[in-house]
Amino acid sequence: MNELELRDIHLPDVSLWWPPAPGWWLLVLLLVLLTLALPWLRRRYRHQPLSRLTLREFELIREAHADGQSAQATVSQVACLLRRVLISYRGRERHAASTGEDWLAELEQLAPRHGFSDDQLRLLTRDRYRAQLDGDVDGLLQACEKWIRNLPRERNHVSA
Repeated sequence: MNELELRDIHLPDVSLWWPPAPGWWLLVLLLVLLTLALPWLRRRYRHQPLSRLTLREFELIREAHADGQSAQATVSQVACLLRRVLISYRGRERHAASTGEDWLAELEQLAPRHGFSDDQLRLLTRDRYRAQLDGDVDGLLQACEKWIRNLPRERNHVSA
């Protein structure tokens, strides 16, 4: 028979898996960055700034007023929105039951440069319960928007 001289199986000298290809390094880097950014992204998209949510709801009230909603309903909705914002910032225990001058003082304390006139404050407290409103509702809406935009940044997020 013909005897051929065959060489035995030749194993590679180095490991095939190290060093990894550049694509694997990029994948590992991407996974590390995503793992580090995930908590920040979750907080960012799960929590929304309170002022943004308040302005969004305020715009709905303003649109309803422009579409012909009664002045009494508009003023009532604005007062409810201001109360909810105050409770969100300061807590339900002390501030949910405040009325009249106490409530107005708490609004003033929350955003000192709010710009409500005495007529607007009266419209928010006493006059909104009257059958006919004779106050300037459009001026109240402008002052309310200014107040919302001047809210402090200390308590800036609300869970969705």
